[in-house]
Amino acid sequence: MTERINNINMEVVSETSKKIKDAKGHFLAEKHINGEFHFDGSPMFTAELKSEMATFVMGADEPGVLGGRGVQPTPLNYLMMGVMSCYASTVAIQAAKKGVKLGKLKFIGHLYYDIGPVVEDLDFPIIKALNIDVEADKEIGEILKLSEKACPALYAIRNPIKTEIKQIK
Repeated sequence: MTERINNINMEVVSETSKKIKDAKGHFLAEKHINGEFHFDGSPMFTAELKSEMATFVMGADEPGVLGGRGVQPTPLNYLMMGVMSCYASTVAIQAAKKGVKLGKLKFIGHLYYDIGPVVEDLDFPIIKALNIDVEADKEIGEILKLSEKACPALYAIRNPIKTEIKQIK
């Protein structure tokens, strides 16, 4: 039977670690998502997301204050969900690698932002802060620090990423 710590398959993590070491520290991956904005009804935007085993169609609306339908989660809800779920998994992995078995791991995210520059041509920062509160049944302060460094989603929002936007048709 495969050993799981914190719902993490340690055999797979070990195999992945070996592949990374064999490749001199690298394990390259890509994500691709197709989405479409809809000009009537809700959701206003849909995208097909794929996992290793399934395909999901996710929908988003802008909030009413931005003229949206407000029925579906907002893009910022998905941003927070992505960051928080990535960080949660990273914490579980880092704890498991250290042999720390957790019985409780909860996250509360707080995003502070300014809608002004979204509606008007202003140069204020839009996102002011993202705070994540973590509740666990063990002291995991050091694991939280390791996880901040290792979490791809936190890396993405903390570091400029080369971004290219172009019209293809």
